[in-house]
Amino acid sequence: MERSKKVKVVEELGTRLKALNYMFLTEYSGMSVAQITKLRRELRSVDTEYTVIKNSLMKIAAQGTKAEALKDKYDGPNAIVCIYKDPINAAKVIAGLTKEIPNLKLKAGFLGDKVITPEEILRLATLPSREVLIGKLLGLLKGQPQRLVYVLSGNLNKLMLVLNAIKAQKEQA
Repeated sequence: MERSKKVKVVEELGTRLKALNYMFLTEYSGMSVAQITKLRRELRSVDTEYTVIKNSLMKIAAQGTKAEALKDKYDGPNAIVCIYKDPINAAKVIAGLTKEIPNLKLKAGFLGDKVITPEEILRLATLPSREVLIGKLLGLLKGQPQRLVYVLSGNLNKLMLVLNAIKAQKEQA
């Protein structure tokens, strides 16, 4: 690759890395073209890109970005998983495909400012999606006022029963 192309690739990759909040680093050695194509197609469906990149260019492009925290992992044949929306869906796709493609190996990643291990990425895959978590939170918030009303009305009902019992006793006396 000639120098002008390398400069252009580094600038483009640097711009992309600055915009990312989530990224995974994988090793692709031993994978066939068909397997990489399948992986890219599956990841594209969850707004994620899979890009093979030279380590030397990645080290230069990562300077001043969150990806710089992974610089010690930039050895061997690497590819980056650029996640634009939900990292949980990307982790689910990768976890599902690691069973079909045993040569796909996770090396590390970052979520926001936190560097994560391959085990943590696979643990992400077991979480429900963002939409499901938001739905559960809303259901929980909606249920709290109803529970409060139920508890308070229970005390009022008990008070009314006690007052009615006192009234009945006084009427008998």
